[in-house]
Amino acid sequence: MKIIKVLSFLFFCLLLVSVIPAGNASGTKKIYDPGQIGPYAVGHSYFMLNDPSRNASPDLAARPVAVDVWYPVDKKNITPAAAKAVYVLDPYYSSLDTTTSADWELYGIDPSWESLAPSSDKPFPLVMFSPGWGCPAWLNMFVATRVASHGFVVAVMYHYADAWWPWEPWDHLAVASLNRPLDVSFVLSDLLVKNQMVGNLLYGLIKSDQIAASGHSLGGYASMVLAGGDPLVCDFFYEDPLILEWLGPPPSEPNTCVPALPDSRIKAIVLLDGSNQILHFQELAQITIPTIGIGEEWDILNLDPLYGGGSWQARQHAAIQGHPCYRVDVAGAIHMTFTNLCEAIGVLRDKGILSSEEYGWWHDNFCQTSVPSLEVQRLAAKYMVAFLKTNLAREQGYQSILTPGYALTREQFIEFFVTEKRNPSSIDDEYPDFFVYFPHQPGSEQFRAEKDPKPAPLIRHARIRR
Repeated sequence: MKIIKVLSFLFFCLLLVSVIPAGNASGTKKIYDPGQIGPYAVGHSYFMLNDPSRNASPDLAARPVAVDVWYPVDKKNITPAAAKAVYVLDPYYSSLDTTTSADWELYGIDPSWESLAPSSDKPFPLVMFSPGWGCPAWLNMFVATRVASHGFVVAVMYHYADAWWPWEPWDHLAVASLNRPLDVSFVLSDLLVKNQMVGNLLYGLIKSDQIAASGHSLGGYASMVLAGGDPLVCDFFYEDPLILEWLGPPPSEPNTCVPALPDSRIKAIVLLDGSNQILHFQELAQITIPTIGIGEEWDILNLDPLYGGGSWQARQHAAIQGHPCYRVDVAGAIHMTFTNLCEAIGVLRDKGILSSEEYGWWHDNFCQTSVPSLEVQRLAAKYMVAFLKTNLAREQGYQSILTPGYALTREQFIEFFVTEKRNPSSIDDEYPDFFVYFPHQPGSEQFRAEKDPKPAPLIRHARIRR
């Protein structure tokens, strides 16, 4: 990662916009640093849904979906009587005690409070968040609490049969890939119903025309599908010999060999190290809504060719046709630092769920990074908020953050890319089987990579094994 400080009067004037009041369609609003806690306190609600259109197993006639929702609250309503948010660790089997926001605040996660009345400034834009394969909702608490504090409702699903806990069932990766976007659309429909229910906590809370999808890893794939679809979910798993050897063939129709349809209610997507390899290059090109991909930096990615080498982040950026489409590389980050895994294992140890030895294994394998996990989380949330404020909420004052110049002068661990394309048709006309991309920003050097490499890179994931 090149650390370059470029100071000039022009850049100074550009960056000044990000720290002064600016007008927007709703009137004049103060601009808050999206990398810090925003102007709102954060409320939390948890509930369980059941989708009768899908059988979770022979024993379950409907697929369960556990949902955590974080939302803006007026700070004046935070009194000594306000109860800290309650987080359920094991929603499907209830075999573990719950935790509270206070348990997580010890490790740097932003506070939230249980079932408080939403802010009087409602309604707010909505972000639907899908975790990575094998990851529970509470591994994404950092992004939910921080983004909600800036004026967004954030709904995070705990996908059934992901087997984070060893007593949970485990679905084939292809089945999980099909179910993820279906879970998001199902929960979204329920939230919009609650949004219309007088007396419900979420009544009048959501701007139904300002909805984004986001996700980490396989949840990023779900966001891409919700934006552009997947003509045949199972094809990737048959095409990749490494996946076939590792997992075996996916279940056949109707379980996985069917299309996954886009959801027209989704107006923008935010990808955290998203699993774009499940989609063919031309399938990624069907995405035409605003997109930002926040992930690992080229030097880290290039260390492991099995994961697509340095082109992991650049591939989706080159293919996706949304305007704008941004690529944000975070130096020093690894796949799981785009979650709050390193903070979660501390909570699990404190609760006696992880032994000291188990904690040490997780810490040594996932948390010994050159950039602390909380800093990676801050950067991910910062660029997510700036992008959503600009391209979903349509507020002014954050666009200056979404530039290479801002990254060069203000964030030493960020490389920001606006486009990989020489011109709109160059991807197909000049390189029918390959795409070209920039490994670093700034710089003019370009590399070439296959659009659809075989074997495709494996999905990275983590789950507790006890």
